Amino acid sequence: MEIDILRMITSPSSTIAKTMELINQNAKGIALIVNEKQELIGTVTDGDIRRGFLAGLHMEDPAEKVMKKNPLVLPISIQKGYRKEFMRINKIRQLPLVDSDNRLMAMEWQDIYNDEDQHLTAMIMAGGEGQRLRPLTNTLPKPMIKVGGKPLLQNLIEILKNAGFKRIFLNVGYMAQVIEDYFQDGESFGVKIHYIREPKPMGTAGGIGLIPDLLKPPVSFLVLNGDLLTTLNFKAFHDFHEAATYDFTLCGRPYDVRIPFGYPKMEGDLVREFLEKPTFSYLVNSGIYCLSPEVIDYVPKNKYLDMPDLIRKLLQEGKKVGTFPLREKFHEIGRLESLEKAEEFYRENFAGK
Repeated sequence: MEIDILRMITSPSSTIAKTMELINQNAKGIALIVNEKQELIGTVTDGDIRRGFLAGLHMEDPAEKVMKKNPLVLPISIQKGYRKEFMRINKIRQLPLVDSDNRLMAMEWQDIYNDEDQHLTAMIMAGGEGQRLRPLTNTLPKPMIKVGGKPLLQNLIEILKNAGFKRIFLNVGYMAQVIEDYFQDGESFGVKIHYIREPKPMGTAGGIGLIPDLLKPPVSFLVLNGDLLTTLNFKAFHDFHEAATYDFTLCGRPYDVRIPFGYPKMEGDLVREFLEKPTFSYLVNSGIYCLSPEVIDYVPKNKYLDMPDLIRKLLQEGKKVGTFPLREKFHEIGRLESLEKAEEFYRENFAGK
């Protein structure tokens, strides 16, 4: 169907931050870049922006630095039946329509991945004891601690459901019955829940090997820790993984390290630059991953395995491991003081939305 393009148009000088906001608001996964003559000069998707971040770009850089030039287009005069077939063949959701002067006239949009979307699956690791949150976790599993008036795990399930992930694996262990009694089969929360029970603590990745063969996801699936909140669009993360054809993608969030001293940048024993109390930014693990189905075979059944060990194993086997740079809001609940901040995070990003 044709879509109103006014909510998708921006200029090449618009910042990446504003372009990212436009993509999130129009809910069609794309921004259309036009010049002063309304000629289409490029497109920007969420994946284009993430690749830009990995290349060292920043939120205030212009959108033209990440835009895809010469995107696929069709003349607006082409019949709709042909447009649909063209999109199917090229596996695209969005198709700009232009006139004979390449001026943007409309956009055809179609959710062509319905068959795959019905299999969108997320596995939430919710089996830990939450020892750093004692005494709260003496009588309650950590994912059931309330944030915003409801269990943290419920917040996470609702975020996933709104992104299209309606098939949920809950990896449970410590006080599993509390979680199972609350969520049951997930129907009242609009999802289908399967429980993966750990017979013993199995690390941050071991539960993946317990997924029954009959329930193994046929397409790439998410794995995430059960103690976090984020405004990340999980579907955009999934699409990034698929488009990059990675076997395993980890979501990396920026972490700044400030050096409280003067810092010489060296080349051998020569000083090439001197920085006073610089801050360096690194991507660190956020506990959010996307795995191709084949990765399950690399997780031994009924054996302890942490996620870093799984990543190292995949790298040793020559598998493609990628990084998705997280720029959305993120909060992890690991200690009592972070739980207090979680309420503020919830109010700012989720309350009333």
